Formats: sequence, structure tokens, C-alpha cells
Amino acid sequence: MDRRTDIRDQRTVVGGVQRSRVVVVDIETVALDTNDDRGALDALTGRIVCIGMLIDDGQIVTEITLADEDERRLITEFWRTIAPSDVLVGHNILDFDLRFLRQRSWILGIEPSRKVDTRKYYSGDVVDTLQLWTNWGNKKGATLDALGVALGCGGKTGSGANVAKMWAEQNLDAIKAYCRQDVRVAYQIFCRLTYREPKQFPSEMQSVSVAPAVADIAELAKEDVCLA
Repeated sequence: MDRRTDIRDQRTVVGGVQRSRVVVVDIETVALDTNDDRGALDALTGRIVCIGMLIDDGQIVTEITLADEDERRLITEFWRTIAPSDVLVGHNILDFDLRFLRQRSWILGIEPSRKVDTRKYYSGDVVDTLQLWTNWGNKKGATLDALGVALGCGGKTGSGANVAKMWAEQNLDAIKAYCRQDVRVAYQIFCRLTYREPKQFPSEMQSVSVAPAVADIAELAKEDVCLA
């Protein structure tokens, strides 16, 4: 079978047929002011410290977890990784993750590599599992953890409130592990809600330190990366 994939390609070619990739996204944020308990929830008072992605190209899944003290570099790598035809998936991704990424991109002067249609109800670029579950707010919402457990997709391994402590300790590995589990749960929920068969996760992940000036994003796709 003819299968040609590049992490930067717009689409994956499988048997001569082009298919859009599904990219599950989750971010971890902290407050700019460590005394601000709610600062991590707003792009004006918080910043991104980790971005987790799971890319399903129709054949295999690739996991990328980026963490960096340099937020500009972190967000730039995110925009370099996603392609124009990718469908972005996440739990509350419309009201939090994508909004935060776009706003921090504006603040840092980063031009996104693609446009993302974030209109409610009509977006073909984004699937928000929270909105899918609640039919756009017509029912009571559900947390990622509660929905994952209810659907048999697994639950979270911690709380987002602990990210600030891990960040203060510069424990990037712990932040990445926490973020990666959230991404996996969101992917499983997405597959359950859309009647898809989830792909198997990579059996082993390897943490490395890379220099972004010389690292190729195709190599980042194979690794759990700390851009420090």
C-alpha cells in the first residue's frame, strides 16, 4: 500500500486517497503572577507551559508533547506542527485551548500557520467533545475526567491545579506526563462519541532535549520533547 506521511504535510496519502488528520490538542497553563490563583485561566494573566498533541492520520497515532520555558518557541512549534487540513479535537477546546493559543499568539506576535474556524455550531475545523456531549450547552456539562470514566475511556491522573507546583519545581517531565494522559483520554472520548476505532498508542515514549534551531519537526513527532 502506498503510504507517504510527513508531519508537516497537509494530508496523509493512503492507497492513493488523501485523508485529513485528526489532531487532539491539550494545553497546560500557569499564572504569570504566582499569587494569582485564577491567573492560569486567562491569556492576559497566564501563559502556556506545555502543549500535548496526538495525531491520528488514519493509520497510526503519533504523540507529541512539547514543554518549554520559552513560550514563544513553544507556541511556534505548535503552529508548525499542525497542517491546514487538520481537524483539531479537544475537550472544551473551543472555549479554552484554542482561544488561549490564539490570544497568546497575538500577545507574543506569532502569526499562526493556518486559520482555524472557531464558529460555534458550524466549524468544520474543530470538534469539541464537551460541546458534542452537551449538544452545545443544552444539557449539564461534563468534565474530561467524569466523561472519560463514564465512557470507559479512562480518567485523569491528576489536577490542573498541580501544574503550577510542578512548574515552580521545573518538573517538566511530570507536566508532560499529565498533559499526555489528558490528550489520550480526550482522544478515546472523541473516538467513542464518533463511533471510531481508536488506534493503539505508541508502546514507548522517550524524553529528549533538543535544540530547536537544528531539530526537525518530523523527529519531534517521534519523541516526547522538552524544548529547553
